[in-house]
Amino acid sequence: MTGRRQTTTYFIPLLFFSGMGDPTGLINLPVLFILKDRLHSTPEAVAIFEAVTLIPAYAAVLFGVVRDRWNALGRRDRGFFILSAPAAIACYLWLAAMPLSYANLLGGVTAAMIAYQMLDAATAALVTTVGQREAATGRLSALNETIETVVSIVSVVAGGWMVSHLATRTIFALGAALTLPILVQAFWSPAAIFPKRSADESEHELESLREFFQKLIPESRKLWPVAAVLVLYNFSPGWYTPLLYFLTDKVHLSSEAFGICRAVQHGGILVATTAYGALCGRWTLRKLLWLAISINIAPGFLYLAIGGTAGAIAVSAVIGMVSGFATVAVFDLLMRCCPPGLEGAGTAVGHSAFGLAGSLGDVVGAAVYSRGGFFWCLVLDAVATALILPLLTALPADTMSTVDRAESTNASA
Repeated sequence: MTGRRQTTTYFIPLLFFSGMGDPTGLINLPVLFILKDRLHSTPEAVAIFEAVTLIPAYAAVLFGVVRDRWNALGRRDRGFFILSAPAAIACYLWLAAMPLSYANLLGGVTAAMIAYQMLDAATAALVTTVGQREAATGRLSALNETIETVVSIVSVVAGGWMVSHLATRTIFALGAALTLPILVQAFWSPAAIFPKRSADESEHELESLREFFQKLIPESRKLWPVAAVLVLYNFSPGWYTPLLYFLTDKVHLSSEAFGICRAVQHGGILVATTAYGALCGRWTLRKLLWLAISINIAPGFLYLAIGGTAGAIAVSAVIGMVSGFATVAVFDLLMRCCPPGLEGAGTAVGHSAFGLAGSLGDVVGAAVYSRGGFFWCLVLDAVATALILPLLTALPADTMSTVDRAESTNASA
């Protein structure tokens, strides 16, 4: 099996099951409707729930540092899979056994997020390490986004059905079952992903914590412009809780119809990731980013022109294509700028910024929606996205001029 094929074969199931089992995966939509319809939570309460459960994502850099510094069980990233997957399974089983309440839901989902954040830190760092080694960050970013999109399509379609057909306990039991394959995959170590390490790499593990942070702090400063791009891109006051309430309360979509809209949006993302995977070996990152950000400034206003399910589906397809292209581009940027040897902490800086901005935007959006309506949420989103354009000129010129290497140099395994 060639190195390129082995890499793809390894990452597809890992990314799929880590996405499905994550609290932001299959159970996410059911949890939102449980909060909205069964617990009768307000938009602000739903946004606060989302913000609190995503606290581990805000602290992703801490999980990244742990990943970079600790050789878990002597198996490095696979060791984190072995430790974190059972912890997430236990959280889901606890949720399935406990009475339904806002507090129990908040505590259980947050605990599961902590376990999954460690899984995510190890996975993201591993993808970045392989991407940099093979000069294929664009293609791996596209693969990552493709799998995330497939997960999202399955999650919203199945999640919309699960809301009205499955008991709460069954929903959380499924979350536990989908986490189990990650534990199984932890015992697979293909050579294309985990090559034998040199003596110099082994010595890196022996450096002191002080030396580690002396290296981390100046290197991480190079990521601040990238983090700023991620913050502005994901500060989206119109896209989460406000969009849910707008489409279900104002446009009067059912939970199943809302799930279909989300699925179609993710279908558009699949088209975009395919296009990006083809273009990243031909166009420079600079051209890709300018195109991606420019087309994402104002497409959300199309939602204001719809009058029913058909219109919502059509707009969702357009939104998926433009937003999917940009998401792949900004995470390709993060992977290309990540300091070698600090893949865990480096990628976590970006993911922390991305997650915090998304939750802050959602809380702001929920407040604006309750007081001023969906239009002003979209205005704030457009302004934030437009502010990215001048930041692109501050990014490293050598990184912005790179393209993906056409073929992996990995030997057959």
